[in-house]
Amino acid sequence: MSAGRVHETCNLVMKSLKKKGSEMTVIGHNHIRKVETFDGYDIIAHPLPARDERVYYPTEPDSCSAGVTYASHDVMVARPTGIGKKGRLAILMHHGGGRHVLEFYEGLLPVASALLALPEREQYALAYTIFEQADECAAGMRAAEARRWAEAHVDGRIRKRRRGRSQQVYVETEAERAIRRSR
Repeated sequence: MSAGRVHETCNLVMKSLKKKGSEMTVIGHNHIRKVETFDGYDIIAHPLPARDERVYYPTEPDSCSAGVTYASHDVMVARPTGIGKKGRLAILMHHGGGRHVLEFYEGLLPVASALLALPEREQYALAYTIFEQADECAAGMRAAEARRWAEAHVDGRIRKRRRGRSQQVYVETEAERAIRRSR
């Protein structure tokens, strides 16, 4: 399967999983943790363990497109071990930036069995795509939150609230601001 076809397949799968009300929202807050080792995970699939296998070449010989290489990114699908980890699935990524883990609940979708049913190259492509999609979503949300706080700072809508010994800093909404000004 060509690299373009694999990416096209992954995009179709991701679009269908993102439908409103889908259980794919179980990825949660897209918290990707950096870890020292992958201890504490039972690896259930290690697609394309050899670096040379993670290169996708064009299928048509007269094609102008170059191959795509993922040789530096090792992806594994695993189940976390330990108390409170039942029903969770993890995608483990090892690359030049270190070892990273994305854990999520499978929910009602049989993500693990769907991944394991695919051929090895498609397993790798889909696991990689899910991991990267979660990473991009998290980066987008961090940027949106930073933008929200920057706009609130410019508008003077950052407030502090004291409750006992603790302080809470929050962004005042436009409705709260209107109520405060009307008093």
